Amino acid sequence: MLFVAYGFGLLEFQKYTSNYQFALILVAGAALGIVLDLHYQAWPLLTLSLLFAASATIVRQRFMRYFTYVDLLWVDTGKAICAVLFYVLAIWGRPFSWDFWLLPIIPLTAAVGLTISYIQDAGKMKQLTRGGYRVQVGKPAPDFELPDQDGNLVRLSDLQGKHPVLLIFVRGDWCPGCHMMLRTYERNRARFKEKGVHVIGIGPDDISVNLSMVQRIGVGYRMLSDDKQEVSSQYGVVYSNPLIETMVDYSKGMPLPASFLVDANGIVRYASRPDRVGEFLDPELIFGVLDGIQPDTSIVWA
Repeated sequence: MLFVAYGFGLLEFQKYTSNYQFALILVAGAALGIVLDLHYQAWPLLTLSLLFAASATIVRQRFMRYFTYVDLLWVDTGKAICAVLFYVLAIWGRPFSWDFWLLPIIPLTAAVGLTISYIQDAGKMKQLTRGGYRVQVGKPAPDFELPDQDGNLVRLSDLQGKHPVLLIFVRGDWCPGCHMMLRTYERNRARFKEKGVHVIGIGPDDISVNLSMVQRIGVGYRMLSDDKQEVSSQYGVVYSNPLIETMVDYSKGMPLPASFLVDANGIVRYASRPDRVGEFLDPELIFGVLDGIQPDTSIVWA
């Protein structure tokens, strides 16, 4: 039962990422180790192994505001290594027992696999963002037209002269960190409305997936479908990551989590970066930029 609970926690980990889910994975992992150690009257090495494995699985997502996608990689790596070492010590010299030997494999595989993907992803992100995005602060924002979750077409330039626009690029419904990003901006939607800011999400999933996502996580703004990734390419927030692309079907590459504040005249005033602590999860930085925006009607959309 504990193994099943842990497995279901992992299956839903990509979509929900609530504190309840984090606690479920952590408690189920530790409890599974305790039961196995007690049953075989072993030292609590397997308990430590599964506790470290569960912790390595959830720690970055739980503390994404501080870890981002690229910082403190030694934390995940260290926990995953400890999990494997304690597992090896637990089974060392013991006769084969299928539950004692095999049940921990899925938690360990999840921890090690996530750690490897984080390390690879961090390198790709740093490489892509080192010189800034294709769209630079102070330059016109490329115009585009994409369908929202209800199938209605949204053109960026239609908002010219009306509202500043906050574009939130996400990696897709599979991405736990992006759900946190969307929820963070949703919690500040009233403040953005007071400033006259029109918030728009953009992701690589199709319309039906976007509709399911915004309903499930409670997003009140429009989520546009960039399933051909033409817009993310225009803005320079897409790259190739073969490891993650084996898990999700994005043939054109993998988007970065990023936000762009575009003023009412079509000029990019702010761009977040995933390799800077707190930027993509801290709308306060955007409110500071909004206070300093002065309209210039001579500028047009690119």
